[in-house]
Amino acid sequence: MLYNFTISPKKLLTKFTTELPSSQMAFSCTHCGLCAHMCPQDIDFGKLFTASKQAFAHDKKVLKKYGYGGVIFHQKSSFSKLFSTTKKFTTGEYTHMAFMPGCALSSYSPNLVHTVFHYLQSHCSGIGIIQQCCGTPTRAMGDMEQFKQYHSQLEADLAQMGATTVVTACENCFMSIKTYAPHINIVSLYSLLAQIGLPETAKGRHLNAPTMALHDPCPTRYETKIHKDVRILLAQIGLPYEEFKQNREKTLCCGSGGMLELTHAALAHEQMKTRAHQTECESIVSYCQSCAESMNKGGKNGVHLLDLIFNPQFTMRQEKQGIFKKWYNRFISRQRIGSLKDYALKR
Repeated sequence: MLYNFTISPKKLLTKFTTELPSSQMAFSCTHCGLCAHMCPQDIDFGKLFTASKQAFAHDKKVLKKYGYGGVIFHQKSSFSKLFSTTKKFTTGEYTHMAFMPGCALSSYSPNLVHTVFHYLQSHCSGIGIIQQCCGTPTRAMGDMEQFKQYHSQLEADLAQMGATTVVTACENCFMSIKTYAPHINIVSLYSLLAQIGLPETAKGRHLNAPTMALHDPCPTRYETKIHKDVRILLAQIGLPYEEFKQNREKTLCCGSGGMLELTHAALAHEQMKTRAHQTECESIVSYCQSCAESMNKGGKNGVHLLDLIFNPQFTMRQEKQGIFKKWYNRFISRQRIGSLKDYALKR
């Protein structure tokens, strides 16, 4: 993003404040947080760009120019009854917990979502499930007023479930709930799996697999426990892997952050290629479905950690899916949640 506009952070800041339309630069930011982490002068460009986006939140011409129409469609659909639902269970030790797979994972594989959930049920009796969006796409576009409405709806759904703890497989959901609903206990699925253990069939399954590179998603840049627990899981399944030079708190965005594919598609795809080719490994594993997809778009073979754990039929390559197929998957996942029975009630 920096080199798309100029050659140094100082000149970028000058252009942002004096030369270019601020919207052009703000909507080219993935909000990955790397600049704030690396800057020796503690300048947080992301905050500046976020404030700029928020200033344009009521300017429909600007928002339309940067693809907000696509975000509006996504968010209205995500929160509609066609694609969102909850399921609470009445008995068990963990009725206060809810599993939230996130939009991207539900769009990718209903089977994977429900295999993971059933495994959680076997260790955390009474845990519920919620298929809902956290509203991050709206927030990424700077429309905080609408985001607050969506987030309130999510909180209301969780409150109706009696869920005071949320287990999420999505890094954006993790950070959104942690930041905007601090009264809710947020737990990463990967930390929970490291705690309760993996299925016996998954242990050592990938000892003979080709070496993969591990990509850390940027939303959880500072969540060191998640970084550690993911590596514990990789060791348990026996997957040979190597680290990117920039990993953990120094990780790079995969190119999908900040809704960049809508706001600046060319820059997003350039970043996807850049990140994907920072390793010689043909396959890249991540614990974020959006990141896995970005690595595929970047010219490598992106895979999700959950497939390696819970899908013994996984061919080490994700099936390419179009928009219609993704929404269909979310609908199927929602239908399967709706058909779950509260067996305690039946008894």
